[in-house]
This record gives sequence, C-alpha cells and structure tokens, in this order.
Amino acid sequence: MTSSRGRVAGLLLSLTAVAALGAGCGVISTVQNAVDTAGALSEFADRLGKAAALTYTAEYTIVGAEQASVTLAQQPPRSVLVNGDGRLITTPDSMIICDGGECQRTPNNASTGPDAAMVAGVAGPAFITPELALGMVAAAAIVPNTDVDTSERTIAGQDSLCADVTGIKDPQGGTDELLQDFSVCVTDSGVLASFTGTSNTGTHASIELVKFADSVDERLFAPPANATLTDLTPR
Repeated sequence: MTSSRGRVAGLLLSLTAVAALGAGCGVISTVQNAVDTAGALSEFADRLGKAAALTYTAEYTIVGAEQASVTLAQQPPRSVLVNGDGRLITTPDSMIICDGGECQRTPNNASTGPDAAMVAGVAGPAFITPELALGMVAAAAIVPNTDVDTSERTIAGQDSLCADVTGIKDPQGGTDELLQDFSVCVTDSGVLASFTGTSNTGTHASIELVKFADSVDERLFAPPANATLTDLTPR
C-alpha cells in the first residue's frame, strides 16, 4: 500500500499469520466465523474459478500514493498487464517484462503465473489479483471477531458481488502493519471489480474497474512498437 514492491502480498502473509494466532486464541469464535462466511467464500470461489477460462480486457483506476490506470487482458493461456510503458506478458512458455523501450524475455517456470513482485513491478504495489483478493477474504474469515458482510453493486456496468471485511485485529496486540478492513468486489463472470483496503498504520489503497470488454486486442501480447527485446532464454 506504499511504494514498496509486493506490499499487498506482504499484508496477506501478515493477515494469514494473525489468523493462525487467532485460531489458537478462540476456537469457538473462529469456527462460528467460518460457518457464517462459508456461503460468501463459496460464491467468490465459484466466480473466480470461472474467470480462469475467460477472455476479457479490464481497465482499472488505481488510487494510492499516485493515481494510475492499469489494464489487465486475458486470453487463456495468455495474459498481460499494461501500465503506461510497462508491460508484463505471460504465456505458457515465457514471460516478457517491459520497462519503457527495454523488454526482456525469460522462461515461464512458474506454474501459477508471475509472482507478486513481478506484478507489483509493472502494475504498482496497490494492484491486486483476483486470487490474492480471495486469499485475503479466506484468511480474514478465521480471525476472531472479524465481520464479513456481502452486498451487490454495479461497477463499470457489471453486476458484482462484494464482501466488506471489518474488525481485523491481532489477538496478541502486535505492531506489524496489517489490513484492518477491506472491501472486494467480483463480477458475475468472475472478474475482479474493485478492492479497497486500509491498514492499521493508516495507509490506504483502492482499485476499481472502469472499463470492461469481453475481447482482447491481439497487439497487447507483443512488446510495444520500437521496444528492444532481449531474449534471456537459455540456448
């Protein structure tokens, strides 16, 4: 949520650790929270599961330390993130990372796609993937006294299911930065529609879908015109 790479992913790890501590501090309340939110988590999982097979282009406005526009396009098994002159292209065989007029191609050895640091390096530290959003909801659900409420919204013309998570606290009173509340929305088809979060240190980040299309411009899956491409694939 600041300029450091992978901050959102780091906060998820902290949240998961707090959830584990909370499970030991209050088993009954932990189980009750899990029961109360099971329906919401199931619906999110179903929607996000459908997204893996979708072809679409989504443009997001990201508000944090600075406002930016990030485009996520997907045409399975390919995906691309575009932020200004930065680009992260993922295919089954390779990843291409572009910064300005310089691009590098490396082998794709990650079975789950680019890691959080790579995504943050192109899209910014406030950008969050649908999988990471679901992980936050799942972790928060087992923290004692956490509340998860669901609602419906229309975002960029898309009907969306939202989860508002509040009351996240470290049961041991730790001082590490931790998400204390967040809201996440997913469209009916499974596309991430928005994420807003505030940490216990007062940092805040927000991402929201502003444009959506169920098609992709093929040119997005190539390095920008006039960019220099260095191939680092072992020969």
